[in-house]
This record gives sequence, structure tokens and C-alpha cells, in this order.
Amino acid sequence: MAYIGKASIKCYSHMENAIGYIAKQEKAMPLSQMKKYLEESFSHIKSVDTALGERTTFINCIPQTAYMEFEIMRRVFNQDKGVIAHHYYQSFQKDDNVTPEQAHKIGVELAKKMFPNFQVAIATHIDREHIHNHILVNSVNIMTGQKWYSNKRSLSDIRRESDRLCLENGLGIIKKNNKYQGIDRTTYQLGLKGKSWKINLVHDLDKAIGCCKSKDEFISFLNEKDYTVRYTDNHITVTKNSEKKGIRVDTLARQFGSKYTKESLERNMRYYTAPSGKPFTANNEKRAFHSAGKSNWEYYEQNIFRQNGCFPSTSDNIVRDYNTELLISAAKREVLYSHNIFDFVLKAILWLTLLSQRKKKKAPPVHYRKVGQLRITKPKPYFVYGNISYRELKETSGDTYSIKVGAEMLLNMIDQPILYSAKVNRADDSVTITIKDKDRKFLLELLEMQSKSEQLDDQSQRIKNQLMYTELKETAAQNSEKLQYLVITAEQKKILEDNCIKFAYFDKGDKINVAFLPEKAELIKKLIYPSKDKQIEETTQQKNARIYDNLKKNAALSGEKLRYKAKLTKAQLDTLINSDILFAYFTNKENKSLYNIAYESKDEDKIREVLTELNNYKAL
Repeated sequence: MAYIGKASIKCYSHMENAIGYIAKQEKAMPLSQMKKYLEESFSHIKSVDTALGERTTFINCIPQTAYMEFEIMRRVFNQDKGVIAHHYYQSFQKDDNVTPEQAHKIGVELAKKMFPNFQVAIATHIDREHIHNHILVNSVNIMTGQKWYSNKRSLSDIRRESDRLCLENGLGIIKKNNKYQGIDRTTYQLGLKGKSWKINLVHDLDKAIGCCKSKDEFISFLNEKDYTVRYTDNHITVTKNSEKKGIRVDTLARQFGSKYTKESLERNMRYYTAPSGKPFTANNEKRAFHSAGKSNWEYYEQNIFRQNGCFPSTSDNIVRDYNTELLISAAKREVLYSHNIFDFVLKAILWLTLLSQRKKKKAPPVHYRKVGQLRITKPKPYFVYGNISYRELKETSGDTYSIKVGAEMLLNMIDQPILYSAKVNRADDSVTITIKDKDRKFLLELLEMQSKSEQLDDQSQRIKNQLMYTELKETAAQNSEKLQYLVITAEQKKILEDNCIKFAYFDKGDKINVAFLPEKAELIKKLIYPSKDKQIEETTQQKNARIYDNLKKNAALSGEKLRYKAKLTKAQLDTLINSDILFAYFTNKENKSLYNIAYESKDEDKIREVLTELNNYKAL
């Protein structure tokens, strides 16, 4: 498991010190001769080579001048005010047994996925008990000049991607149900004194569940308890009249359990009704999604649409405009060779639409083959259309969603607020449309195919599987290896999916044949054959942190302090572990061979009894 935290940098001295600190030789290990210059100044992703044992990587900049390059890029786009850089740290648990090389590889992959077209420095430090990465990100995108938006949503996206990479590399994570985030220290301390209005609210909600049977009764009950209630279709916000800020019940549920969500409260009070459908408009789904807070990908979308689809077209690694003369001529040929009047009309409309959107840009090169002295044009069996490249959709954060439909469906995509890449197959008049998974519902609404969502989801999964198989074969060929195969059950396939393992699969009767890279063979066997090797699970440190947080929550709710015992021996700890007492334990800071424990006051007598029996046994 890796914990992700961050800090914002707003002054030049802090920035310069940060780069110097993370690249310290005694922390990140010595650097060998790195490339003096990048092959291209502003490539999509071009990292400095890191030889075995080295743990510092620079993306879109070079180590000797990284600080100056960061500043120049901000000044070019007039973005040198406010936050000038973001400092993320990725800390691995001591129990993970992660190697420095593995930790650095995960850090670089995380940076490439989350910060495309940004200048980034990644360093892996081994100077403490736990291995950790420092990821320093310049605040401005080198292609668009847009700043990186640091908010809860972006941090959540980075943590989600970090968890995926940890699972993919065989490291465990803590799985939290219902987004449970634990009780904060202030609430805990005030709860012990009986002064936390949030905890009093939890008790009052419990009473409301027992006596209220309607929305009006619920609001009246809380009003009598000196609360103000704001009740909408989406949220219930409760404010103590003596407090400045209120709290949503869904936020309260993250700390005290899913019982207190809006839906759960309404169900328990027996007046819940399913939300009614809303009429669809082109931007309706987008607005609903943005109301939860924008990700950096959504800000990127906004920037693209603000420019009215005018994208640079000089590199295969960046967004391209595919409305070229080649596409228009290809659509024209499709019209000329249509034999069905209905198909003719639809293709004619597509051709005219492309023609109206023509831009004065150089067409992509036409592929040809030589026959003697003649040069015969060989058109591709497909042509590409869309407002973003497939590569950019694939390589940036967030899953993709692909479906195969009739080519005429492209007409529904024109001038809509959605980024997509489409591959039109000339042979069968079909088109494969790829979008970000978050836009799935929006796409189905545009194509008026909501009733076929399940079939299209299955189709998307098959397309993804085929693309994964192709990717795995290409990776294996580059490494001069062959893919490995294993026949497993559906339950074992689910285990691999839950642990983010890259594999392709093929049905084999009631079994499934999976294909994977040789380097994943050992990890896969550990996961699906727990009898042969223990399955990766929650570490001892993670388990104790979770138990300790639950103990604090219970103590705050009851108003009783937790009890602690310090400097227990290993024998005393093992005896308590074998009992039925719930407690959390941690290594003593002064003496690493001893342990401290935390437990509820009601278990005080039990713990004393167990330890007394152990001492008496030793005395005999």
C-alpha cells in the first residue's frame, strides 16, 4: 500500500530547494551519466534514462536545468503567479517489502499517467524506515498552458491510480467500504468531553430512525433538537444553530457508517422513493457530473471546447484534427459506391458534414506500394475521425469505453460536448467509437441506445480484451518473450481483475484461458492459489490502523477515553492476540522489541486477567 499526500509550492526559494532536496545523492542514490538533452523539447512523455540502482527520473526536462525550465515554461504561458508547482509524496508501508527499484518504477508510471504534458521530477528516497517517492510537478501544461488544478477530486484520482499500480505490482491496499474515512482527531477529542455536535447528531439521527415515518416528521424532530435542516432531492444538510457550518448526512456517513446516508435514512424511516428520470438534454449529463467537482481531464475538455476544436496537428503524440481532405474524399467514395438509397442518403449527409467542417490543413500521408516504375495508391481499410487521438484517450488517467456501431451514428457526435476517437471500417460500414468511461451514459443518450446498454457494455469488454491481447503480445515480442497461458475459473478471474492484473482471456468451456506476461506468473499464482502460497491481504500494520480508528470512533460515541498499556513483551502480546479481546498494537518508539496497545475501557479487567494468568504461569 502507498499513501499519497501533497503540498503546494508558491515561492521560488521553496521550489529551488524542493528540486535540490529530492535529487540529493545521499537520499536518491548517485546519478550516472544521464542524457544531456531530450530528443525533443516538448515531447508527450520522454523521461531521462535511469540505469539499474538509480532512483531519479526527470520528465520533459533535464536534471541540470529543471528549476530554470520550470520557470521558463510558466513565463511563456504567463502562469508564473500563485501556485507554481505541486509536491506529491508517495509513501510505501514498511510491511509491503517493496524494493527501491520497484517503488521508483511505480512512481514514474504514476507520473506518466496522471501528469501527461507536464514537467515532472521523480525521486525515490531510502533514508527512512519506509521507502517513499517525491513527485514534483510544474504547475503549467507544456502543450496547452493550462494550470494543474489541485483539489480533492484530483488528489482522489491520483490515489486511485496509485492503488491500481500497487495492486498490479503485488502490493496490498486498504479497501474501505462506503468511502469510510475514519473519525478526525478534533471530533474524537470533543466527543470524549461530550462537546461534539456531530456525535450528538449521530445519536439524534438514531432516535429519528426509531420514531419518524415521513420527511416532515424528520425535519420537525431535528428542529426540536435545535438543528436547521436543508432538505433537497440530492442532499440533506444539517446545521446546529450554534455552529457556523453544517454537514451533509452523506459526509457524516463516511465517518460513522453507511446507515446515515440520505438514502439509508429514508429507507429506515420508510418513506424512500426512487429518483424520477430527468429529461435528456445535450449538456444535462455533463452538468450532473461536474457538480461533484471537476477532474483535471474535465478542465482539459473545457479548454479544448473553448478553442472550438482547433487543435495542433504536428505530432502523433498530441491531439490532432482529423477533418482533412483525405477524410472528405474517403466519405465521397463511400457515397459513390452505395447501392442502397437509404445508405446513400446517410453517407451523403456524412460527406457533406465533413466538407462543411473542412480546415486548411495538410492531409496525412497516403500509404502506397511500388509496382515496377508505377506508384499505385493503396488506401487503408479504415479512416480515423474524431476530436482527439485514441492514444491520448488511452494513455491519460481514467478508463476508456469502446463500442462498435453503424458509421451513420457519427452524425450524432458532431458538435457535441464529448471527446472521442472513431475508427471507420470501410469493409462493413461500421465505426468503433472510443471515449472516456465517465462519458458512457452520455454517449448512449446521444446515440439513443440506452435500451442496449448491457449488450454494448459486453461488446466494450470484448473490444478491451482484444486490445489488451494485442498489447501483451507486442510487449512480449519487444522483450523477446512469449506470453504464458493458464486455465482458471470465473472466480479466479474475478480475483485477478480485483487486483488490477493485466491479462487477456478466452472462454474454454466452463473454464477461462488467460494470457499474461511471464513477469506476472508468480504473482498470479500467489493470488489464485492461496493454498500453495498465502494470498496478498491486509498487512498487520494496516489492520491495526483500521482497528485503532474504529476504537476511537466507538470511544467518541460513548464519551469514554481509550485505555493504553505500554512496553508489553512479545509473549504478553501473543497471549492477548489469542484471546477474544479487541485491541490495536504498535511498536514502542523507545524500544522496538516492546509493544503498546490501545483498547476500550470495558476490556480493562479482561486484559488485566489475561496478563496476570500469564505472569502466574511463568512463575510456576
